[in-house]
Amino acid sequence: MKKKVNHIIVLFAWILFSSFEPNWQYLYAIEAEAKIIETDRMGNIYLISKTNQLYKYNAQGVLQSTLNYAYLGNITQLDASNPLEIYLFYRELNALVFLDNNLAYRGRLNLGDIGIIQASAAARSYSNGIWVFDQGDLQLKKIAKDGSLLQVSGNSLQFTSNKNLSVSKIIDNGDKIYANDSSEGILVFDLFANYLKTIPIKGKEEIKILGESLFYMDEKHLFSYQMKLFKRDTLALPQKQNRSFSLEKDRLYLLNDKGVWVYQYKAN
Repeated sequence: MKKKVNHIIVLFAWILFSSFEPNWQYLYAIEAEAKIIETDRMGNIYLISKTNQLYKYNAQGVLQSTLNYAYLGNITQLDASNPLEIYLFYRELNALVFLDNNLAYRGRLNLGDIGIIQASAAARSYSNGIWVFDQGDLQLKKIAKDGSLLQVSGNSLQFTSNKNLSVSKIIDNGDKIYANDSSEGILVFDLFANYLKTIPIKGKEEIKILGESLFYMDEKHLFSYQMKLFKRDTLALPQKQNRSFSLEKDRLYLLNDKGVWVYQYKAN
């Protein structure tokens, strides 16, 4: 199944960045003042408002659930890589909250209680554990939900001289771990938290990994970096003034100050 999914992803990347520019077909828009957008493999859309209200929409843009988690504090990140279990990360609280697929509360993990001094980013691992980057000792750590330590990278100063390293996003695609720091680039680790390399793409807060392609954007363009070929491609976006984005299968999601615009690609 994973091989089939990877073939679909490769096909998507080939069509999207081939010499035959796709036509972006507008599907729908969701009006919202959101600060964070995430999507899952089912096409569901998750938005976090500026007041930390959480919304879930289905693939047709119909609102499914909404809950207010502002009472817990400021939501820093949302991980929906498993549609059945959503992770919310509260950086100021140094805590993770677990939700079910209806956004109902299912538990909380206070990272300080298990020796994580100051997490700057957190994400679900492919094996349903948790990856965190501990800024207190500059280490990437994998923990179980009971708080036990499973993997640790060692101090990042072994492979970077940046003492102010502050990873803002972690992605586990089942093959490698990508830890994004806007000033240093994207640190790549294996599944045992061993450092492999740094991809020198800097200044990007939002990235997406699909197969062997890494995606990021500016206000006008979507960029694809093919990690095995060391090749970068550029595609004009169908609208300007975008703040964030997501990609799932054949769909592009663009977030700006007014809401989310959803497009489907069509090759000429």
